[in-house]
Amino acid sequence: MGDVRILSRRMVRPEPTPLRPLEPKTIHLTPWDLKNITVEHIQKGILLPKPPTTGGHVDVERLASSFAGAIGRFYPYAGRLVVAVAPQSQSLIISLRCSGEGAEFIHAMAPAVTIADVTASPVVPRVVWSFFPLDGLLGVDAAAGSRPVLAAQVTELADGVFIAVLMNHGTADGTTFWQFFNTWSELSRAGAGDDVINSMPLPVFDRSFVGSCCAVPIPLPVR
Repeated sequence: MGDVRILSRRMVRPEPTPLRPLEPKTIHLTPWDLKNITVEHIQKGILLPKPPTTGGHVDVERLASSFAGAIGRFYPYAGRLVVAVAPQSQSLIISLRCSGEGAEFIHAMAPAVTIADVTASPVVPRVVWSFFPLDGLLGVDAAAGSRPVLAAQVTELADGVFIAVLMNHGTADGTTFWQFFNTWSELSRAGAGDDVINSMPLPVFDRSFVGSCCAVPIPLPVR
């Protein structure tokens, strides 16, 4: 089966929105976040036929623009995991710094791969794993190497397109993942605008409820 060729990769910064704070903020990870940071990223993808109305042309720039719009609503995921040393105990503290550095956006091509190649077998073909950015990395690797916590890859096939999204499981759960994916999808279909933004639920990043059961930030290792 054909190889996957990377055509371009870039960091997409969040589109400015009223939701984004003026100054970078830090979100401390909860016990549930820290538990999930030791596993692989959440990664899902959708397989679509090439759009007939555009003669099979995939508008990658439109996808990148709407990706930026979605990140604007989910601004923490344009940040980075940071590691700090607690001054008293010398323990490590991992937090999500909402720095706006951007999420990775990759455009790739697999011209020898067809939709049938992906769907015909009950076993996922090996080439499919090449459709996912940062595949195989654990959530904690983002803290060690200052990698993005969110990435997307658009892979053009011979007769289709595979759109993959990867999100660090230490910073988001499955509900947040699909909320982001659906937000990106709606913005891409309709174009960024106030009517589209108002039609979708706002993400919630407030972690203050955690204070009733445990104190954050949580030093590591937990003793």
